[in-house]
Amino acid sequence: MLSRWKRPEIVFAIWSFLALAVLLPVTYLLDGAFPIFTVLWILIPLVVVGTTKDASRVGFRAISWREFVRTAAINFGGLLLITLLIEPWSHTYQRLVQAALSSRPPDTTFAWLLRFPRTPALGAMLVYSGLVTLFGEELFFRGWLLQLLQKRWGTRWAVVIQAILFVIPNLLASFVLPPLQGILYALVYTWLAIGIVGGWAASRTGSIWPSLVSAALFNLVLVALIV
Repeated sequence: MLSRWKRPEIVFAIWSFLALAVLLPVTYLLDGAFPIFTVLWILIPLVVVGTTKDASRVGFRAISWREFVRTAAINFGGLLLITLLIEPWSHTYQRLVQAALSSRPPDTTFAWLLRFPRTPALGAMLVYSGLVTLFGEELFFRGWLLQLLQKRWGTRWAVVIQAILFVIPNLLASFVLPPLQGILYALVYTWLAIGIVGGWAASRTGSIWPSLVSAALFNLVLVALIV
């Protein structure tokens, strides 16, 4: 069966299995909360690719460097612009990170900051989120789900709907924030910044790479500035 798989599908399978394999060791190392949603976000696309033998069905496809740089730059710029308009007066993301670090057990995406010095902690957070947690989110929502919805309702509605569905699991984070920050996190950071802007980038390229890199760098920059 593996002889029928091409290089992208093999790379995708190896990446996905390794991402799932590190969840337990990292959770134990950081004494953090096991990211059960990450398992679902990776496992469902993995089953899809295993069935179809087509990694592009979940947005795991190569694009030209020119297209990647242009789209990622617009994506990242949009995230920063939205943040500059909201974060200085609302401190929404700052409160989110504080809540993630103070919870028991802490969120493993950010818990590196509790166990290691600042610089290596930020580096580890970038690698772990980019290769595992944010990878899972982008793979599921801006990859598999977006393409599935596009076939039924077209690109515009697909971007909007996947962004709305992306908000649902993130409501758990919104509920631990004060009301104003919870609403802003759900509607502005989750639905608009990551869901709509990232969804636009993925629909434009048919790939998760611009939105994944933008989300990982966005998370790194914000955490570096506010923690």
